[in-house]
Amino acid sequence: MDLEARKYQFIQALVKVEDEGVLEKLELILKANQNDWFDELSESEQAEIQIGLDQAEKGEFSNHEDVMKRFSKWH
Repeated sequence: MDLEARKYQFIQALVKVEDEGVLEKLELILKANQNDWFDELSESEQAEIQIGLDQAEKGEFSNHEDVMKRFSKWH
């Protein structure tokens, strides 16, 4: 059975579920699988990452070789 058929079969079974506890457990499982590591970060960490992404988009970054040259004395 392919993935699409399994999903359809799951949806059909889900429609028939009448136990609220079962639904709550399924919701928890689905939410756990949708969490992104970024969402787990604090707002300040997310903001810092966004600043870095914005800088990279503008070309405001150093390439790996330049960074390695600069810090080679500690490597």
